[in-house]
Amino acid sequence: MQLQEIVCHLDTFLEAERIRDSCKNGLEVGGKKEVEKVGFAVDACAESFRKAASSGCDLLVVHHGLFWGDVGYITDITYGRIKYLMDHEIALYAAHLPLDVHPIVGNNVQLADLLQLSVEGTFYPYKGTDVGVLCTGGMLFEDLLQRARSQFPVRYVQFTERAERIGIITGSGGQGIPYAVRAGCDTFVTGEVLYQDHRTIMEYEVSLIRGGHYATETLGLKALIEYLGREFTVDCEFLELTEIPWKTRK
Repeated sequence: MQLQEIVCHLDTFLEAERIRDSCKNGLEVGGKKEVEKVGFAVDACAESFRKAASSGCDLLVVHHGLFWGDVGYITDITYGRIKYLMDHEIALYAAHLPLDVHPIVGNNVQLADLLQLSVEGTFYPYKGTDVGVLCTGGMLFEDLLQRARSQFPVRYVQFTERAERIGIITGSGGQGIPYAVRAGCDTFVTGEVLYQDHRTIMEYEVSLIRGGHYATETLGLKALIEYLGREFTVDCEFLELTEIPWKTRK
């Protein structure tokens, strides 16, 4: 397939140009005109680039791209990353918020589907786009927790016995907690929360399930692989990345 054909299709399908974001969505680094294999990874980093090269990928699609805000200096690890892509002729395409919020392959709706929840609406407007989904619960919180536990390791805090209305924002979604509460949610599901979100959770007394930033944002990419596999005759592969091997000492 032609690189430009795939890029144009992704731009249109994901509405990459319409959705305002801090990430530079779309084709960030060019590459070969012909694409035989597409790799998919959560992060644009040395590991994903090496795995893309060893797997013979001509195009790498990532959720977290290289460029955020104003493009800065091409030095240090940024220089090394871009040089590696260019040396191996691997094109890089980023889809951040466009992949989070997409109604079909988006991280949010994919997580809702994984948890067997019905999406009934959206919430938390960010730069003109709602970045969370609202779901009907109507179950014991423990039942929802077990559904989540069957998919990935979780941490949680429980204030309510039942999960009647559930807000979902994958990745780091703590800023959306007040918006979820205003939308009538008693339960919130996300990837991770920051320290400053802890008091918000306690004061709102909203039950919360954390599934991990990385784990909750593999879902959209895997759904996008299935979609592209139907649309194009091109080989696709999800590239699993290593999370930091944190250690503790008493």
